Amino acid sequence: MRKYSQNRSARIADQIQKDIVNILRRRVKDPRVTWVTINDVVVNHDNSVALIYWTILADEKRGEATSALEAAKGFIRSLLSQEFKTYTVPQLKFVYDESMVRGSKILGLLDKVREEPLDENTEK
Repeated sequence: MRKYSQNRSARIADQIQKDIVNILRRRVKDPRVTWVTINDVVVNHDNSVALIYWTILADEKRGEATSALEAAKGFIRSLLSQEFKTYTVPQLKFVYDESMVRGSKILGLLDKVREEPLDENTEK
């Protein structure tokens, strides 16, 4: 039974991700969400909450995008409920995905280390 619920939650998360991407592109008219990318959706064990991880290309627009997503949350959820075949649609929580920022910082640090010349006194 446990495996079934994990697979079901994964399927629900995948469908929510696809639907939200379409809703943001086609139905939400707010220009502040134009460059929002939905990276992942995680649904909790009882399918009552969906965490939607997102990023935006221009980091300086993050605050505006956060406000726009929060303002559109009810609209997005109502559109999801029209298409969903489940009894209820999970509550939506938009979470800014820090992993992309952290990853680019790590890559930048690795590039710096790679560019630094080796000290001749250092043993190989």
